Amino acid sequence: MRKSITLLAFLILAVTSAHAAQPYHLVLEANPAAPFPFLSKFGTVTVHVFPSGIRAETFWLNGFSQNGSPAVTVENPLGRMYTDVPLTQISANLHKLSNLGKGIEGVAPQAMQKPMGGVVRGVPAIRYRLQYGPQAWIDVWTTGVIPENPQYRAVVNQFVQGISPATASVMKAIPGMPIYVELNFRRYQKLPLLRLTKYERNAEGETDALKTGSFYFKAPLLDAIWK
Repeated sequence: MRKSITLLAFLILAVTSAHAAQPYHLVLEANPAAPFPFLSKFGTVTVHVFPSGIRAETFWLNGFSQNGSPAVTVENPLGRMYTDVPLTQISANLHKLSNLGKGIEGVAPQAMQKPMGGVVRGVPAIRYRLQYGPQAWIDVWTTGVIPENPQYRAVVNQFVQGISPATASVMKAIPGMPIYVELNFRRYQKLPLLRLTKYERNAEGETDALKTGSFYFKAPLLDAIWK
């Protein structure tokens, strides 16, 4: 009996380890500026998620963060500058840009509906609907096919906290890797805030994506590279 239990535990560990070690590259597109005009300066954000960390790219700023790092490295390619921003400061920096309490930002979800299974661009996923009213909700689709990336989740949590603290507390309880988020409010019907555009079962380009480019110099403050 003991040998059977030991063998079962070994098999579970082997399967779990293989699942956690699989290479992958997710490419997602984020469009936060539509419902949140104060983020319009960033435009569309392309997010790359690798097993070892994440990278985000916009038309004028890039950023990356490796798993376990307490900070995000923000780069200004035009000025060849970079700086390290603590993860815990992301929400605070967004608060400075926003004017919370006048729209979606100040509304708390009333309930979360029962999860529903489905598929996002061929990837099995589960939908979690945050209900704000009879005709108002946010759909968050996550997947368990890909191991949840802790750094990606940490940055997402900080980002949501900076925009809508009331929603952030509920989002933290949703398991899995977020791959599609859709906003459905009176002014915003079926508006994708985040959507998966590509899923590759390899991690090509991961090393270069998670390090500072050549000939960059470090700026002391984030404001220095935002200008």
